[in-house]
Amino acid sequence: MKTSVEKLPKSTIKLTVTVPSDKVKETYSQVLDESVKSTELPGFRKGMAPKELVEEKADVSKLYGEVINHLLETYYPQALKENLISPVSNPKVEIKEFDLEKEFEFVATVAIRPEVTIGEFKHKLKEFLETRKKQRSQENAEKLKRGEKIDDSHIHLSTNEVIEAVINSSQVEIADILIEEETDRLMSRLVDQAQSIGLSLEQYLKAQNRTAEQLRSDYSKAAEKSLKAEFLLSKLVKDEKIETTDEEVIEAYVAAGEPNPEEKLKNDVEKWYIKSVLEKNKLITKIIEEIEGEKHDHSHN
Repeated sequence: MKTSVEKLPKSTIKLTVTVPSDKVKETYSQVLDESVKSTELPGFRKGMAPKELVEEKADVSKLYGEVINHLLETYYPQALKENLISPVSNPKVEIKEFDLEKEFEFVATVAIRPEVTIGEFKHKLKEFLETRKKQRSQENAEKLKRGEKIDDSHIHLSTNEVIEAVINSSQVEIADILIEEETDRLMSRLVDQAQSIGLSLEQYLKAQNRTAEQLRSDYSKAAEKSLKAEFLLSKLVKDEKIETTDEEVIEAYVAAGEPNPEEKLKNDVEKWYIKSVLEKNKLITKIIEEIEGEKHDHSHN
C-alpha cells in the first residue's frame, strides 16, 4: 500500500491510497469464497457449487462492490494509522476506476481537528456587562424622575452571551466536509420530526414558506456556529483544566430520571458525551462568576 497525504485549507486532509493489484485479486478471491458459501445453484446443495460456476452466474457489479467495500474497510484505517491522522468527520471517498488486473486507487478527504486561537473574550464580556449596567442606571434615573419603581435586580450574563463572545473574539476554521455532515444531521432530524407529526418535508417547507435551499443554508450557518462553539469551548475546558468525575455523570443521569445510571456509565461514547456537556457547563459558570465578580477590573485574561 502506498499513501500520499495532502493538506488542504480549513483543517482538511486529502489521502490518496494505492493498493497493489495482487491484494485486489486476493480480496476478490475471498469475496468469491464467501459468495460460494451462500449460493444455491440447481443440482448442488447450498455452498457446494463449484467456484467457477458461481463466478459465472454472479452479478459482477455486486461482487466488485463488495470487493471495493472490503478494500476500503481494510486500507483506509491502515492509511490513517500509518500517517497518524485522527479524523473528526467521516471520509468522502472517490474511486476513479476498478479493474481486477490493476492497482486500486482511492482518495479519501477528511476533516481533522482545527487549529484554535482563543481571543480576548473576557475583556469583551466585561465591556458588555459595563454597558448593560450603564443602560440600567440611565433607565433607573428616568424612572426616578417619573416616580416609578427602579429595577435593582442583579445583571447576569447568559450562556449564549458567553458563547457569542468566545466565537466572535476567537479564530477557528471549520472544514466544509464537517459543516456538510452536521447540516445533513440537522436536516434529517427535521425530516424525522416532521414525519412524526405526519408532514412530509415538502409540506413542512410550504407551511414555513421556505425552499429546501433556504432551509439548508440556515442549517449550514447553524452547523458552522455550533461546531465553532464545540471546538473553542473544548479548548477552553482543556486550558482551564476542568474535569468531571463519574459521580457527577451519575448525578446528571439521576437528575434526568434515568433508572439505571451505573449501566449507562458503561457506554463509553455516551459517558464521554455527558462528561463533555457537564464540563462545558462548568466552564461557562466559571467564566460568568469571574466576569460578574470582577466589577471594575479591565485587565486582559
